[in-house]
Amino acid sequence: MLQKLELRPGVNRESTSYANEGGFFAGDKIRFRSGYAEKIGGWQTINVNGSTFKGVCRMLWNWITTLSQNLLGVGTNQKVYVEIGGTYHDITPLGNSLTLTLNPFSTTSGSRLVTVTASAHGSTIGTYVNFSGAISVASLTLNGDYEVQSVPTTNTFTIYASDTASTTTTGGGSLVIAKFDIDAGNAIYSTGVGWGGPPWGSGGWGSASGAGIDMRLWSMFNYGDNLMFAERGGEIYFWTLDTSTWARAVTLEEKANTEIKFDTLATFASGVTTIVVEDATGINTGSVLSGTGIASGTYVTTAWDGGLSVTISAATTSSHTISAISLAVSYAGRHVPNEVNMIIDSPVNDFVLACGSTPYDPTNFTPTFDPLLVRWCDLGNIYEWVPEVTNQSGEQKLSHGSYIVTAINTRQEILIWSDTALFSAQYVGPPFVWNFTLLDQDVSIASQNAALTVNNVVYWMGRDKFFMYSGRVETLPSTLRQFVYNDINYDQLSQVVAGANEGYNEIWWLYPSANSDINDRYVIYNYLERLWYYGNLNRSFWSEHSQRNNPIAAFSIQTGYLATSINSSITTIALTDATTYPESGTVQIDSEKIAYAAKSGGTLTGCVRGYDGTTAASHGQYTVVGLTVANQTMLHEVGNDDASVSPALPIEAYIETSDFDIQDGQSFGYVWRMLPDLNFIGSTATSPSVTLTVRPRQNSGSNYSSADSPTVTRTAAIPVQQYTGQVYTRVRGRQMAFRVDSTELGVAWQMGMMRLDVRPDGRR
Repeated sequence: MLQKLELRPGVNRESTSYANEGGFFAGDKIRFRSGYAEKIGGWQTINVNGSTFKGVCRMLWNWITTLSQNLLGVGTNQKVYVEIGGTYHDITPLGNSLTLTLNPFSTTSGSRLVTVTASAHGSTIGTYVNFSGAISVASLTLNGDYEVQSVPTTNTFTIYASDTASTTTTGGGSLVIAKFDIDAGNAIYSTGVGWGGPPWGSGGWGSASGAGIDMRLWSMFNYGDNLMFAERGGEIYFWTLDTSTWARAVTLEEKANTEIKFDTLATFASGVTTIVVEDATGINTGSVLSGTGIASGTYVTTAWDGGLSVTISAATTSSHTISAISLAVSYAGRHVPNEVNMIIDSPVNDFVLACGSTPYDPTNFTPTFDPLLVRWCDLGNIYEWVPEVTNQSGEQKLSHGSYIVTAINTRQEILIWSDTALFSAQYVGPPFVWNFTLLDQDVSIASQNAALTVNNVVYWMGRDKFFMYSGRVETLPSTLRQFVYNDINYDQLSQVVAGANEGYNEIWWLYPSANSDINDRYVIYNYLERLWYYGNLNRSFWSEHSQRNNPIAAFSIQTGYLATSINSSITTIALTDATTYPESGTVQIDSEKIAYAAKSGGTLTGCVRGYDGTTAASHGQYTVVGLTVANQTMLHEVGNDDASVSPALPIEAYIETSDFDIQDGQSFGYVWRMLPDLNFIGSTATSPSVTLTVRPRQNSGSNYSSADSPTVTRTAAIPVQQYTGQVYTRVRGRQMAFRVDSTELGVAWQMGMMRLDVRPDGRR
């Protein structure tokens, strides 16, 4: 008797396999389209010519300029880049710059470790520093970029050279310049102070999550052709489009003080801190002055009282008591927020909002950070943050919660989440400018990147369930809620990322499973068909703003180094930091590839030396241990395979049904053949195939019998319409499940309605 298997689409793990009879119970790398299961598309790298980026990617922003340049902003825990044509250009803002003392480098013979002497360098572990002007020391020339590995004292730090020193000595010359990036942030949430610890985690986000330090997170958007971004707990930065020099980004405050100015005539004596201006209109406390006789960085220290005398922060350097001179005065001065949780633009109204911000204080340029304060610039003027009756800048403190988590644009409003509530911000014009409404005071959100808008509906992942907002807040029912929240690493919720795959009507949430410190799993909601499915995938970020016709996602790790020297046979390898490495995989040290079976803390275990045809060798302490897959951004839904490496690898996908029984389980059934209903449209393999497995079980509490569950494979020739074969299974059980697997290159498949030929086989 042929039995047609009409199965409900979607994966359901809210009950037992048997209770979900007639549906699907497990899968990986699959989706449902028009109600039928199929393998997802492949992915390929954007990187070209070996170009890659440093650190773990936590932000991607894609935009197209007025000259049709397709740019991608990439924010990691260590750097910020702009990618174009597969090449990453470093635009990380610069911090301290020092001229080092004579012979600043100290080496030890046979070691890669170099100690650098730099008085009051102020840098932190994980931060990158660029040396120039150095001469050779111990056969090492240390010009270029290096990662700070440790900070023994306030006047020294260490780096790892690319080779070992030939002697124990000091050197480098007298003309070494060290330019430091802004301090690096944590790659993941940490319960103690690891590399990149201080000063990170000082704001509401890190402190509210307990006695730990949160990872670096970025908010980012394009302002016209240019790029604005902010680190959580840090400053706002501005990158001016220039693809010829790729100049580094600067703080928005610095940009405001150099770009937006007006001139006024002034008279003053030498060595004084009070000057007389011809017109004080527009001069605020904090306005920065420049001109002859004015020291660099001088600003107004007292608010204008209606007169023409202005008090300044530094004494004048020359006298101008006879003839008036012209001074350039900044509008914004020092009142741009210098600490924020995140920034978001309102493109329709042309505002920038800082969500969690330092407040405006006319007499204090470093006010106390307020994690619930929303502050916004003037209409169409990102440099003006001083609230006045002549502009629309302002601020508003939210009423519920401890800190602002995130914000997102949707139709005619901006949604803002605190840790306990959801607010709506709507533009109403002067004098109030923005109106804030409490929508719900009993909601949660998993992370800064856990929400997105699709078709004017906002979806987000909470700390214990999913939500949606389409004018009102609602719980989003999920057939995978228990599966997700029973196996998630709550310490690493900050890593949760939501992304859209609009071509398939999908929302992806990437998250770390319970035993993983990095994102290794995804859950998908198909909002058109209202279905859920899940799988395993290592991606640190997924962009919902792709201008490249495909979703963009990032694969990245924080690079580790050998903690000790190893010989060619050791199978347990300790790294200085393996936190962001996958739980299993393949690494490369020099030219040797090493497969490892598991990770325990900072140690790779079960290592197979000389993997993939390479030669096992000895390697010195502090040698780079990289993955064979470089840090990269990838286009998804391209081809059928994993083309992030060359040659490409197959994507292993499967779908498995829940148990179904024979005649309500009254009798055993003997399944002697199966009539598959599969197509392989889109396959590039010459003979695409899948594996069909029928799995019988005696009763709901027993294991599947592998002896009675032979694996059968059927290869179909393209076109698939000619596939009319049958598969002989010969299995016996009271209830059964079946599974479709694909493990070969170039295979695409979609499953239809399978039919089983079942014969009653007694009641025992």
